[in-house]
Amino acid sequence: MNGQAATTAHITGAAIVLLVADLQASSDFYRRLGFTYEEIGGPDVSHVHVSRGSLTFILHPAKRRADVRPASALEGGLYFDAYAYTDAVDLLAEQCRALGVEIVNGPHYSEHWSEFTMRDIDGYRITFGGGVSTASG
Repeated sequence: MNGQAATTAHITGAAIVLLVADLQASSDFYRRLGFTYEEIGGPDVSHVHVSRGSLTFILHPAKRRADVRPASALEGGLYFDAYAYTDAVDLLAEQCRALGVEIVNGPHYSEHWSEFTMRDIDGYRITFGGGVSTASG
């Protein structure tokens, strides 16, 4: 920074907390999708991070199964609980299909914007939107 103090703080990422019924099963689900796994919290780990690119989910175990309530499942909720951007919607959709992951919307492809929505094992709907790979074009 050439010896000058920063005048603006840059936000370099975000993490989304997902309350899950079974921490191991949820972690395994995301690992199958190519997410890295990191235990957080020292010897008594209370949650884990799963990340792929700049998308990070903090998976935190619910005390009761009934507490796992994705906003997308509630009346008036959006059609997704998390929205992630990618330059290869088609490749992610193909990967989800190959792994037997439920796709609840799409994929929808257009020259301007493409997206699809999958549902994880806790019922969270994750939408991936953006471009398609050059392999599809």
